Amino acid sequence: MAEKNDPPARAPPPPRFEHADLRKAAFHDVDLSGASLDDAKLISARANNVNATGLNLSDADLSGAQLTNVKARGASIDDADLADSKLVNIDARQIAIDDANLAQARLHDVDLSGAWLEDVNLSDARIKNVDLRNARIEDCNIDGLTIDGVRVDELLTQKPPRRG
Repeated sequence: MAEKNDPPARAPPPPRFEHADLRKAAFHDVDLSGASLDDAKLISARANNVNATGLNLSDADLSGAQLTNVKARGASIDDADLADSKLVNIDARQIAIDDANLAQARLHDVDLSGAWLEDVNLSDARIKNVDLRNARIEDCNIDGLTIDGVRVDELLTQKPPRRG
């Protein structure tokens, strides 16, 4: 029994995984909040009802992964491959994504409000029913970018008409 003057018990530090081979792993009802996964292989992994708030993910391969009902608010993803992955019902508010491959990834019902995406591959992406209010797009390759049937790259390169 603890004495009155004993310091409070400390919570264990968040888990840290390095060089973990978790291919085809299944995570269900798991708390990974604040965890770090460095150089992890999560190819074709499945995650359902996972708390990944504040997760730090770097140099990880999640290609073909299926993530459903994941809370990833404030998470950080750096140098990750999410190609061909499927993300459904993800709370990714204020997430930071840097140098990630999202080619052929499918995102449905994902909240990226306040997110920061830099050096992210979204080539050939289809974006539908998305709230882009106050979004800022800077220093991007927009070759062939089309919004509601209008080629944006061509619009931005057109010379404004002369006023007489």
